Amino acid sequence: MFNKGIDISQRNGEIDFTKVREAEIGYVFMKATEGATFQDPNYARYRCDVLSAGMTLGAYHYFRALSSTPEAQKDNIVNVLTQNGFNSSCEYFALDVELIGNESATPEVMADNLNKLLLLLGEECIFGDRKPLIYCSPNFWDNRVDGDRYNFSEYPLWIAHWDVDEPRIPQTWSKACKSWSVWQYSSKGSIPGINGDVDLNNVRL
Repeated sequence: MFNKGIDISQRNGEIDFTKVREAEIGYVFMKATEGATFQDPNYARYRCDVLSAGMTLGAYHYFRALSSTPEAQKDNIVNVLTQNGFNSSCEYFALDVELIGNESATPEVMADNLNKLLLLLGEECIFGDRKPLIYCSPNFWDNRVDGDRYNFSEYPLWIAHWDVDEPRIPQTWSKACKSWSVWQYSSKGSIPGINGDVDLNNVRL
């Protein structure tokens, strides 16, 4: 049996998190930052409301391989999380690694800059001993990220694979005999308290 989770960003608008909790959602992952400068305007409010509703928090950063340096992205992440009281003992953090905005990046550049950002984040005490999750789809990761360049399998996998009975695990993790920690299985979920579609996840953290 898995725990139920959702992931959200400013596009989800106003949310009644009490109703979300009553729908047996236990985890809420929310966008905090993107690249070197973007900060989701709803992150702080969402975070407070999720805490008040008694659900487990997660924050994520949308990774930019070319338009922002790993150093600048690290600063953006740490500044926003610190300002909002991020607590690694009870909150999770993920790097969202996707095609949009990274179309021109080679697999080698994707891997190099992602690894650099992960190493920089690992030096920050705000995260304690908890490693960031890596969010990706199996096709994107296997074809657009050179996963053999670094030991990415040491990071928990948040896999995006919709409308299937079981997700396909990217080669980086499958070759290391590792599976998923979070599975985003739908982008068109319906949850009380949220207008419109919402991403749905199974969670085993």
